[in-house]
Amino acid sequence: MTDTTPPPLDAAAMSSSLAEGRCRPSELLEDCLARIARANAVLGAFVHVDEAGSRRAAEAADRRHAEGSRIGPLDGVPVAVKDNLWVVGMPARWGSRMWAEFVPPLDDIPVERLRAAGAVIVGKTNTPEFALSGRTDSPLHGPARNPWDPNLTPGGSSGGSVAAIASGMVPLSLATDAGGSTRLPASYTGLYGLRPSNGRIARRHGFPPMALDFQAVGILARSLGDLRLLYECVAGPDERDPSSLRLPPLGSGVPEGRPLRIGVFAKCEGELVDPEVKAAVEECAALLAKAGCEVVRRTAPYDVRQVRSVWGTLSAAGAARAACMHPDTWRAQASRPIAATAERGLALTAVDYVRAVDGLAQIRGAVADAWGDVDAFLCPSAVSPAWPINDEYPAAIGGQPGHAAAQNAFATWVNAVGYPGLSIPVRPHADGLPLGIQVVGRFGGDDTVLAVARRLEDVATWTRPLFPGW
Repeated sequence: MTDTTPPPLDAAAMSSSLAEGRCRPSELLEDCLARIARANAVLGAFVHVDEAGSRRAAEAADRRHAEGSRIGPLDGVPVAVKDNLWVVGMPARWGSRMWAEFVPPLDDIPVERLRAAGAVIVGKTNTPEFALSGRTDSPLHGPARNPWDPNLTPGGSSGGSVAAIASGMVPLSLATDAGGSTRLPASYTGLYGLRPSNGRIARRHGFPPMALDFQAVGILARSLGDLRLLYECVAGPDERDPSSLRLPPLGSGVPEGRPLRIGVFAKCEGELVDPEVKAAVEECAALLAKAGCEVVRRTAPYDVRQVRSVWGTLSAAGAARAACMHPDTWRAQASRPIAATAERGLALTAVDYVRAVDGLAQIRGAVADAWGDVDAFLCPSAVSPAWPINDEYPAAIGGQPGHAAAQNAFATWVNAVGYPGLSIPVRPHADGLPLGIQVVGRFGGDDTVLAVARRLEDVATWTRPLFPGW
């Protein structure tokens, strides 16, 4: 890490510089490639850098810019894509030795949209095997590290993506979120991370889902403006994804003329939460009230034990299904955690699985019943800041012993119901590490979630620390 490295431009600044002719796409790319070359060996953010392909894309953007035919605001802007998403011509290894040689034949829909917008796809970012861990430590590629302190984890499973953005390698990344995998790493690294409503970012081609429709394509950025640029590029319906056709149109939100009604809860019964995380939620609630929102106290609208039970069964079955795509080799190739998870999945009965599906329906109904008259909920993203990279979970949270499931207390319920959740960076922890709070909207209420974030940003009283220079 160095303090002499010029600060990286965010995507909006890159776009403005390109539009005003102050730089060329190829120059932006070369700066990103230099940053990757300088920092990636330490941070483990990228597991594949497509120098030749990204240079061709940047040169094509150069020509469009020279001709005055720029496609849009992301034309010529470098972006990253998580290793478990399909990009033609780049490996999609899913963090697994089982897919070490796999190169997908098709782009997934959001990748298609990035290409159509002229974005320059730089490469693929690190993820744990099957994207099934709260830390990012791939058996193929080793760990991703937190740019704020490389001795800490960036979280998972989008740890490579957040490391790439927080260190300044790229300004934007596509990620995924099945149990908090976009929002939790965003919280640990000071980023904005959106898990949209199911179907809001259409998808078609990719690996089989681990747990039905828990996973959505997520997006990550250093600023809210950058997040909005990426969201407007990749969100929207596509007939190849029927779930994307059931949503209200982009731009739908709370009608003008009435205040947003925000339900607030800073704890979940029986769950650990760092006191500074609770304080951050309360501070943000007060700021939103100052911004004209109607803030009301609520309890968590879900049973976290039931969410964990359903997730545990469905993800074990999903891991078993994925492993058995390699029936003769998976036991030798799988990491120890995935092998154990797959074995649990193989031991499940059909009745076990159907009961989990029934439990998921119960969760969705209960959240709908408990939601009430609020437009969105405000709650923690993660229950603590980042922790040492060699530990599976924080040793202590709020003075109490930590445990493996602690970090998902406020995250996985959002996946279970398929609603939008946005992690927003707030006042840092007393130790200087980033913290995030979360806004969760109704199904289809992605624009409402973004509107809440904008109001909070407009009245925030803290100064966010500068991202570390690499």
